[in-house]
This record gives sequence, C-alpha cells and structure tokens, in this order.
Amino acid sequence: MQSSKYYAFAGALALFCGAAQAASAPAVVPAPALAARLADFDGWVARRMGTQRIPGVTIGFSQGEVEWVKGYGYADLENRVPATARSSYRLASVTKPMTAVAILQLVEQGKVDLDAPVQTYVPYFPVKAFPVTVRQLLGHLGGIDAYRDSKAEQHFKEHKDTRQSIAVFEQFDLIAEPGTRFRYTSYGYNLLGAVIEGVSGESYGGYMRRHVWGPLGMDTIVMDDPDAVIAHRVRGYRLDGQTLKNAEFVDISSRFSAGGTRASVPDMLAFGRGVHAGKILSAASVAAMVQPMATRAGRLTDYGMGWEVLPTGGRYAIAHSGQQPETVTYLYSFPSRKLTLAVAANLERINPEAFVQRLFEVVTGEPWQLHTYIADAGAQRAYQVAQGMFEEGRAYAERTDQTYADAAATRVAFTQINGQALTPDATAARAYIEAARHPAGGRVFLAAGASMAGALRRSGVDLNTYSRGGALAFARDYILLSQGTKAGALPRFAPAFEQAIVTLAASWDHTVAIAWPMGPVRIPELDRKLRAAFLGQRAYPDFVSELQELAQASAARGETEAALAASRLAVELYPLSDGAHALQGLTLLRAGKTEPALAALRLALARDPLGAASPAALNLEAYRLKGSGAVAQGMAVLQAAVSLHPQNANLHDSLAEFYVEQGLRPQAVAAYRQALQLDPSYPGAEGAKAAIIRLR
Repeated sequence: MQSSKYYAFAGALALFCGAAQAASAPAVVPAPALAARLADFDGWVARRMGTQRIPGVTIGFSQGEVEWVKGYGYADLENRVPATARSSYRLASVTKPMTAVAILQLVEQGKVDLDAPVQTYVPYFPVKAFPVTVRQLLGHLGGIDAYRDSKAEQHFKEHKDTRQSIAVFEQFDLIAEPGTRFRYTSYGYNLLGAVIEGVSGESYGGYMRRHVWGPLGMDTIVMDDPDAVIAHRVRGYRLDGQTLKNAEFVDISSRFSAGGTRASVPDMLAFGRGVHAGKILSAASVAAMVQPMATRAGRLTDYGMGWEVLPTGGRYAIAHSGQQPETVTYLYSFPSRKLTLAVAANLERINPEAFVQRLFEVVTGEPWQLHTYIADAGAQRAYQVAQGMFEEGRAYAERTDQTYADAAATRVAFTQINGQALTPDATAARAYIEAARHPAGGRVFLAAGASMAGALRRSGVDLNTYSRGGALAFARDYILLSQGTKAGALPRFAPAFEQAIVTLAASWDHTVAIAWPMGPVRIPELDRKLRAAFLGQRAYPDFVSELQELAQASAARGETEAALAASRLAVELYPLSDGAHALQGLTLLRAGKTEPALAALRLALARDPLGAASPAALNLEAYRLKGSGAVAQGMAVLQAAVSLHPQNANLHDSLAEFYVEQGLRPQAVAAYRQALQLDPSYPGAEGAKAAIIRLR
C-alpha cells in the first residue's frame, strides 16, 4: 500500500490548516470521516492550549502506512514562528527507549552481556558495594540514584562530554542493592550511553545515527547543542504564575543518552513504528524489551527495557514520556494495532498525555479508558477484581494468541480469587487484590483474565468490542459463557461474584454511552443532566478526572467559587470515590480553607489509603502546582500532606525543596533533617545530606 502522509500547521489564536507538507510523499488528505473528526480535534486542541497556556504543540499518529502530523500554535512566540510537523523539540526522556534499542543491538551482536557488570564496558566507573548489571540499568533497578543536588545537577550551563557527565554521579553510593528497588534515573541511562561508546568505539550520537536513527529514516534527530544551528529549533517556555516566560537556559549534554536529543514528531513516530516492525531488532529482542521487570520481592515495576509497560483500557501498550527545561513529550505505541502516537509541546511541566488520549479516540473511535463508578459499596470489590482481570487478560490476548497458563494453573488462579479476593475480611481482600497483578501475588489476574479472553475469543466474540463495554461487559460475558457450558468445561467464579457482576453490567449497559460534554461546561446544567442519568443506577461513568480538570482550570483563573462548585459536584455524584474527596480537599486548600480541606483529604484516605490522598499522589499534585507557577499553593499541599502522613520521609524532603526555592533556609534544613530521622536510607537521603551542608 502506498504511504500516506499529511503534515500541516495551525496558528495559536485562529487555528488553520496550512498547505500540506510532505518530505517523501505527495500530500494526501485524510479520508472524509477521519478528516471530519480531525477538524473537531482542532477545536479541542485550541481549547486545551488556551486553558493550559501552551504556546506550541505538534502531535501526530501513524498506523500501518498512514501518517498524519500537525502543528498548533507557535514554535517561537516572540517571532511568531508557527509550530509545524518539522518543528524540532527537545525529546527529553523519550531518548531512553532509543538507547535501550542500541544496547539490545549490541547484545544481538554478542558484544554486550545483559548480566555483566557495567564496569565490563565502562571500566572507569567506580566499583560499588554490589555489582550493577546492564539489564538492571535498562530497567532502573541498578540502585543508581537520581539527582541529589537538583539546583546544580538540573541546571548545568556548560557543555559536558561523556566522561564529565558520568563524573557528575560516579561517586554516589548505591541507594539500594540492585534488583531490590525501582528508582527512575537518567544517570543509569547515561551509563548505558557510555556502554554503547565503550563497545562500539563511536560517540553515542554517531552510533545512533548509523545504527538506529538512520536505518529508521529519522531525518531530523540530532544531539541537542546550544551552539549548533538546528533547523526548525523550537523555543521553550515556562509559566511564572499566569505569565509566560522564556525557559531557563540549561545545557542538556550531561543527559546525553538519557535525554539529550532533539527531533520532530515524525521522527518520534518513525522510531515507534520501525522498532516494532522489526527493522533494527529481532522479534526476540523486541519481546524482551517490552516485558515488564519486577523487583526481587516480586513487584512489577511497569517498566521494561526503555519502555513503560502497562495495559491501557485492556490494550497492549508501551510508552515513554519526557520532561525537561523547554519541553514535554510523549510517545505511545500499540504494537498489535500498528498504531503509534506522539506529542511534543514547548511549555514545561504540563501533562501532554491528554493530547495523545484524545487523538487516539479520534483515530480509533474508541474511548481511551472507561472509568466506572460503582455506587454499591458492597459490590466495589467485585468490580476491582473484574477490572484487574480485564486489563491484564485482554491486553495479553491482544499481544499474543498463545495460552498464558495451563488448565491446572488457571483453575488455581480462579480458586484463589474466589477464596481470597472475595473473602468477607475486607482488609485481607484489599491486600490480595492489590498484589494479584504482581509476581508476588502469583499474577492471578493475568492467569484468570487471559483464560477468560481466550474462552471468549474461541466462542466467536470479537475482543475489540470490550473497548466500549469495559471490564463489566468482559466479566459478564465470560460468566454467562461459563454458565452455559457443561460443568467443569470452564472455570467458574463464586455465585455471589457472578450475581454482582451481572447486576452491575446491566446497570452499566444503561449508562456507558453517557459522555462528558465536548464544549464549554456549565456546572448547573451538567449537574442536572448527570443526576437524572445516574439516578437509581449502580454503575455509571466516573467523571472525577474531568471535574478535577474543570476545578483546576477555574482555580488557575482565580474563579474560586466555580472550582469549589466542581469539587462539590464530584463528591455529590461520587460519594464513595477517594478521588472525589481528594479533589474537594485540594480545592478547599487552594481556597485557603485548611481545616475542611484536611477533613476531606482524611475521607479520601479512608476510602483508599493508596489512592488520591496517598503520599505519592499529594506529592505529585504539589509539583504540578509548582510547575504551573503556583509555588505557594504547592507548598500548602505539601504541608497538608505532611500533616496527614507525618512518617513519610519523601514528603519532608519535597517540602524542604520548596522551602529552598522560597529562600527559607532554616525551615529547609529542619525538613531535610526530619526526613533523614524518619528514614536514613530513603531514596533522596544522600541528596538531603548534601543539601544540609550547603544550606548551613
């Protein structure tokens, strides 16, 4: 089939479709149905950019032989240079899967042993307390720390070569015995870049051009260099409160093989498409690369070799995000569908995933993820089990038609789920459900879910239909299938579980088509519509994330009452949701209502201790606010988080970082000391010790 490419650009205020631009093929307008959906997508992008104050973004997809890429807004605000398909963005950590591919090429050639210590190929790297292998570095399991002195290490102004880049962290002690703790770190991937250079005898950039980028037709990618003249270079920006400012100049050569590249969105697509087409790696290497690793304790890290690996709406998907000064990026691939999507934007610290999600929905006609609220507290656990089996099982079936487990192992999985996930002991059941997707929990959700998907497929069911029906339809259909076969032919669930799922699925059938409004949202009108639609239903769409975006956007504009109204609606529609109560708490906190805010956050914790009011979630929210210029509000979130989780060392560490940025040195030292007192070996401990010395 002839390759079809459609490249265009759009201005920031009045989005327009420019003359089609194609590097290697005549411009072909998308098919009429898709073109109409893409026209609607233009409007969605404009609204999203306006809400988040994004100067410029380029986004695209490729599926099979078809490729579409479009730029919106400005690559350079000061000179009114439009963002286009050719715009060259910093890729940040999207560089990491490229580095992983290069390592696996060298493994295929017999030049690198994945289980050899890294010093085999980088002899100048100091020997540590435990051996650190190449495989562990690929999966962020090597015990290598991340930034310890962020004020220095993330703000280098001078160019660094490979040896200088490794010297930044080579004296750091390991934070854990390799294999025992996942620690996402660019320094580990810098070591992998040094491995490539040591084995190949070429510079990292030179090797990548000859063996990865060139063979995949990635024509614009370069190592970022502030002195070089780079065609279509994008200018980066940051938000200071509500004011757009130029991004801080940072020379990123110190992150060379972890995040030191610059390229266009078509190059990102070419990489995702080419790797999984087998152009530069064997099928065996690709399979190994996208297998999620696990810690020695049997906990999945959801990261393979250079890729984030996690089922998405029951689909087999791999991805990688990137974020650094000047840029955010996201590369998402659905290998079984031959579909790759990519986005790059020139505003720091925003979440670009929403662009990928919406484009996926435009291209496929499927919802990205079905979020279901269960209004019956007694049935929530049954839904959690169904959701876990659906995500793992359908994704496995999309990836391969091979059986995951034999009949005996499958029946063991069903027996365990019936006996432990559905036990009357709620605390024990919660712990079991949380562990059920991990090797430590026997991966029983995968074993049972893959068996269910296989049985449904053999019965003639198209598994793609569950993109619109979700976990409840998937589990209900299997239950009905198993009930209709002779005894013992298919594993069965406990009768109470079967009844709960069938009842929930019947309710879900009535509400699943209810969609969030595409245009501007008015809370009173939305309130009336959703209350009427959800009345008396046990299962209906969960729009907490959409209400959260609405509340956040209103708060950012200073519309406090509108933000509070959105958070109140979330709690009223979804009273059992930890996310709804956390949203209300955070919105109240931003409005200066500390006591009711803490009360709402405590309710969220009671609903789910690992959910939206967990230490990790609140820490993430604080940094989101900081990235949007709302530093004081971010500090308030951390102070509330420390109040709720006083024993969490990382929260005290984060609070110390905020104090440093505010010039509150004594408070920062006290917070760092508190973190170290709570846990002398927490991941940021060495950085905290160094910070205390500097601040004193």
